[in-house]
Amino acid sequence: MSEVRVAIVLRKKYGRRAAEQIARKFEVVTFRLPDELPEIIDEPEEIELPDYIFDADIILSYALHPDVNYEIIRRAEGTRVKYVILPGGAKSGSRMQLKELGEKHGVRVVWEDVCCATPLIDDEEIGEFFREFGMPEFEIVVEDGVIKDVIVKRAAICGSTYFVAEKLKGMRVDEAPSKAGYFTQIYPCFASRGIDGKIHRAAHIHKRQVERAIGERQEK
Repeated sequence: MSEVRVAIVLRKKYGRRAAEQIARKFEVVTFRLPDELPEIIDEPEEIELPDYIFDADIILSYALHPDVNYEIIRRAEGTRVKYVILPGGAKSGSRMQLKELGEKHGVRVVWEDVCCATPLIDDEEIGEFFREFGMPEFEIVVEDGVIKDVIVKRAAICGSTYFVAEKLKGMRVDEAPSKAGYFTQIYPCFASRGIDGKIHRAAHIHKRQVERAIGERQEK
């Protein structure tokens, strides 16, 4: 097991699957927030956040609440924490403000609309986490126009990439990209729904990455 430690802040239905996936590779600790929180927390310094989550290299926060995330970043100063990852887009707070706060307190903030958009970050100490999890990467084995195997080289934090990979086996190559997007959504993806929902971005990311893997395979 890697020495990288990840603390995951859970709330409602969010974060459980990420904890299960990440625990396969790294040490994980979790803390669950109450499902219901005030829209505005007047005294964020009174938010209950246990000390043990700050004894981690990465905090992955599914608080989906700006005041909670600001407080996490503030309290991370001077601790072991190097990165705070915030999926959830605007629900997590202002990207600019959160990143500026991170700079002030010596913590790097990774803010994304969906967890499968987390970039590959080169970090000598904990880069292995970002090589394992983030924007998906596939290796696809094709025989006679049919997908024989799908190897996940890098997976979305939520685990959807493994689900997609299994579903694509045995499918014709020309069907695979669009089906990858469909399977991402029925995983189910917990990103926002509707016409402008971020679930469509998650689907597009997996579709595009499958297209890329097929293209790389066909070039060999």
